[in-house]
Amino acid sequence: MDITALIPDFPFEYGKFLKQSGQNTLCNVSSTHYGKQVLIVGAGVSGMVCAYELMRMGLHPVVLEAADRIGGRLYSKKLGSPGNGVICELGGMRFPVSAKSLFHYFGKVGIEPNMGNFPNPGTEAAISTVVDYKGESPVYYEAAGTSFPKPPEYEQIEEEFFSNFLGGNPFYFAEMEAAMTEGSIDLTKIKTIWNKIVDDNGVTWDDKSFLRALQELSGWDEEKINLFGQIGFGTGGWNTDFPNSILELLRVIYGGLDADHKLAYDGASSLPERLWSMSANTLGDNLTHWPAGTTVETLTRQAIADPFCKQVQHIAPQPGGGFVVKFIDTRTQEAFSREFDCVIYTPHVRVLDKLRYADGPASLEQMNPFLPQGTWEAVMNTHYMQSTKIFASTTSPFWEERDPVDGKRKMSVTLSDRLTRGTYLVDYAGSQGPYRGSGLFLSYTWNDDALKFQGQTPLPQDLCTNLLESIYPKANLSDFYTGSDTFAKISWENEPYHLGAFKMNLPGQYEYQRRIFSQFMTGVEENDPYGFILAGDDVSWTAGWAEGAVTTAINAIHKTAVLFGGASQPGNPGPIDAWNVLKPIERS
Repeated sequence: MDITALIPDFPFEYGKFLKQSGQNTLCNVSSTHYGKQVLIVGAGVSGMVCAYELMRMGLHPVVLEAADRIGGRLYSKKLGSPGNGVICELGGMRFPVSAKSLFHYFGKVGIEPNMGNFPNPGTEAAISTVVDYKGESPVYYEAAGTSFPKPPEYEQIEEEFFSNFLGGNPFYFAEMEAAMTEGSIDLTKIKTIWNKIVDDNGVTWDDKSFLRALQELSGWDEEKINLFGQIGFGTGGWNTDFPNSILELLRVIYGGLDADHKLAYDGASSLPERLWSMSANTLGDNLTHWPAGTTVETLTRQAIADPFCKQVQHIAPQPGGGFVVKFIDTRTQEAFSREFDCVIYTPHVRVLDKLRYADGPASLEQMNPFLPQGTWEAVMNTHYMQSTKIFASTTSPFWEERDPVDGKRKMSVTLSDRLTRGTYLVDYAGSQGPYRGSGLFLSYTWNDDALKFQGQTPLPQDLCTNLLESIYPKANLSDFYTGSDTFAKISWENEPYHLGAFKMNLPGQYEYQRRIFSQFMTGVEENDPYGFILAGDDVSWTAGWAEGAVTTAINAIHKTAVLFGGASQPGNPGPIDAWNVLKPIERS
């Protein structure tokens, strides 16, 4: 099935919008505004999509990034040297093919041809999978062949999840999946089913967690629910999502975001890096106003010679329009102040809340008008997921070897209820690029599990190695670690300028999410479009998936065009044009 990750709250076909634009700009602006500067705060994928497309429209994007690199939570760290080195994805690492908007840009910058299947548990790309659960003997299985089949109990749980839990009233999985499949996309059906889930005459599933929904509808006892939480499907175990709103999980599952994942051999952060440094004509796109060869980087550096390590500290609206933005160089503490006609803000929204208090008591009053009080309330209650990754580069993909005695692989993608939780094995041998080595995520953890790795002693990689060698006593993992530049670790809640890995809505937070997502429409219906625009992962309905960062960027692009006297291109309506028909329902 060719599923498109439509968001049921606002099922605008972003991928279709991008495809139909061809080489043309997504929107146009009045020629009287050519060259107007637009500040984009944050150089992640959302910020760079905004900057690239606004440049093509004839505006002057200026990107400020608090860190010293492009990418945000797409963070590809190279370990070792070209040839035998490997790329460690410290941020987003698996990308579903249903993410049509994201893959539009992967294709545009040349990343898509150099991708492989991501080794999720239970898939052929994983080669083999082991479940280490409750101290029992590890369960080993392979997706391909019949020698080591998936346990029938696991097959049954997955079947029951989709048929008993998701099938039929109220979630109607098969109907929603069909309505999001190319050739049979049905926006009316999507909205009809979804709106009833969100608010059926005052009754809502928004107030139920994933766990509560399972308890009420699955027919499983506690033991079976816990086993499902450990083995899950698609990306692996789902028990870290048990506290989150069931709506969060439904959006992911309906849109196929949980399956058919790709690994970007060039590194995921190559996408925003190339949008920063490559010209529109190089990428085969039309460019308005600017000379051939113009890039986002050249335009940004015309305004600010060094846009990195520039932390925005305050944004003040001006009486006659526009915004005064104060920022500092975090290396030298030098302070700057610049005025912009429009500001697109893409970092964590709770960082924006902190800026209200950063410039003295008067700053609170200055920034309050940016958002209605209800939206500030939503910002202040945004909930973030913690996440830690620990990676080791290896001399070879040793896990592909079989034990001569039992015929099993030397090591497998591993789901454990102990310290490591998720262990993934990656092999870049199929890459057409310079990094063709191998490595393993010793541990990929969330929330409380991620917090276990705080501190320096003992070293997290030693803890993980010790546990994994107890599961695989014949593996001798440390023998396969490279001699230098071996390990990488990240805990996103400890990263400067971040508050966690990504936002995740808790039960009862639908209305908060609706307010934040809808902010880009501020002033549009009153013919007075406001020039401060939220975009990025926090604004998306599917936080943690780069598709959402891209689609909110498209919202911001259309809004900016309207602000500067423009619109979407004739015959290719954008998200603002579709708003009145598709907009998220407001809960009473």
